[in-house]
Amino acid sequence: MAKENNVNFPIVGIGASAGGISAFGAFFSAMPAGLNPNMAFVIVQHLAPDHKSILTEII
Repeated sequence: MAKENNVNFPIVGIGASAGGISAFGAFFSAMPAGLNPNMAFVIVQHLAPDHKSILTEII
């Protein structure tokens, strides 16, 4: 018998085009230091296939 998991764990999806990448940095910079938000963030960035992503460095 499967055990039911009643954990409330939100998943937040955030997306932006290449022009909106600075918004990712602003969003995470505005989060209070030491905050444990008890949620996951899924970050999606749209770029041209030949463009190198710097998303890891920004976040």
